[in-house]
Amino acid sequence: MIKLMISHETKQLVRSGSLWSILGLIVFAVVFAAWSGGRSVTRQLQGADAAAAFEDGLRDHMLQGTKQYEAQVIAEGGEYQFAAVRHAPGSGPPQGTNAGAVGAETANYVSLPPTGLAALSVGQSDIQLNYLPVSMATTLAVTKNLELENPINLMTGSFDIAFVVMFLLPIFILAMSYDLLSSEKERGTLAMILAHPVSLRELMASKIIARAGMMLAVVLSLGLIALFTVGTNLGSADTWARFLLWMVATLLYALFWFSLAVMVNVYGNNSATNGTILAGIWLVLVVIVPTLVSLVATAVYPAPSRLELTVAARYAQTVAEKNYMAKLDEYYYDHLEYVPEGDQKAMDFLTLAQANNNSIEKAVRPLYDEFQAQLNRQETLVQRFQFLSPAIMMQLALNEISGTSADRYEHFLNQVYGFHNEWKEYFSVKFLEQYPLKPADYDTFPKFEYEKEGFVIVLARLLPSLVGMFVLLLGVVLVPFVALRRYQVAVS
Repeated sequence: MIKLMISHETKQLVRSGSLWSILGLIVFAVVFAAWSGGRSVTRQLQGADAAAAFEDGLRDHMLQGTKQYEAQVIAEGGEYQFAAVRHAPGSGPPQGTNAGAVGAETANYVSLPPTGLAALSVGQSDIQLNYLPVSMATTLAVTKNLELENPINLMTGSFDIAFVVMFLLPIFILAMSYDLLSSEKERGTLAMILAHPVSLRELMASKIIARAGMMLAVVLSLGLIALFTVGTNLGSADTWARFLLWMVATLLYALFWFSLAVMVNVYGNNSATNGTILAGIWLVLVVIVPTLVSLVATAVYPAPSRLELTVAARYAQTVAEKNYMAKLDEYYYDHLEYVPEGDQKAMDFLTLAQANNNSIEKAVRPLYDEFQAQLNRQETLVQRFQFLSPAIMMQLALNEISGTSADRYEHFLNQVYGFHNEWKEYFSVKFLEQYPLKPADYDTFPKFEYEKEGFVIVLARLLPSLVGMFVLLLGVVLVPFVALRRYQVAVS
């Protein structure tokens, strides 16, 4: 009997114009979101490639200069020498032989590789640049986002598939399900239906299964199409494992809203009242609670502003320039083994610039570390309060699955910091030794290799959100089974 009822309900829905309007809106929203998310990821990849190509071109120009110089030395005889730093063309060895010039005046761009699902949930990657210039500059200069973006876009966030699932999917579900029983009751057909050997639970189940089946089939199919359209690394097992988790999270989230609609329906209110109640619940759970949690996190753990970091850096630079000899002594103190014989310290602008950078780094780094620590505390607080709203749990889950979470970005930054220290040490030592770089030395420059997190670590961070949504779903599902016993079939 239940199969027949589901079949009948499905046919009724197919004949309904409102259903096709809702499905049309879903298709349009997902298609546009996939295009927008794919465009965002493509722009980041193109930006990273362009920036890396530019810096690689500068280093290649220096490399060609050292090759010509080496060939000249071999042909004419003489000593392969270390070049003095200069910005104007002149005689003598090329700048490519000076490790300080190569390490300070060119950068090695390092990138956080996107996962296969990065286009489905942009997360905060639109404000956290995924490619950074590593040079002998300070950490603040390395991590400073210089990419221009429309401030309105940054304020509102990206329109991606995660946005559609989180904000719009509940609206579509509630629009289909707010009058499951009330419409039959208001037409006077509910009592007639229940006069047949059909229980109220079976009737409710048939209606919700038909709607949920059609909705989820469309959403999951569109998700699969979006993956093939804007997804990457489709041959990787990691991509498909993440997509499976995406589907699980979407299923739990959608079933929660269907169950919520059932719970409101079983209290016997009219359709208008049900719609108002469900709209209010959506507003509270999807908009108000996440906003309040965000405000609490930033109020409890306020992060120092970027302006404070910039001001501190400028102040440190001013102090260093006024006391350049003391800062130069401090710089050489950090590299005692490379102090020139006779204490004849180099006074060229590059050495002084590195001494200034060394001073700025020491002055600003504590503030920078506190900035990062406060952001981590904010994220931890949001994770603790995520169980107050399925939307927060869903956002954290989708960002984690797509590889755009704050934790993955921090994992990337920690590797960048290590590589930054390695780059500075490599070129600083050779610069202070006045070791002339040869063409073969260019192959020994430090290289960045991103170490991917283990999938178990990702799953461990994801599990609380998925479990929280599952528990919330169970709690909402159990209520209708009790409330249906007191449902008033006829209008009094």
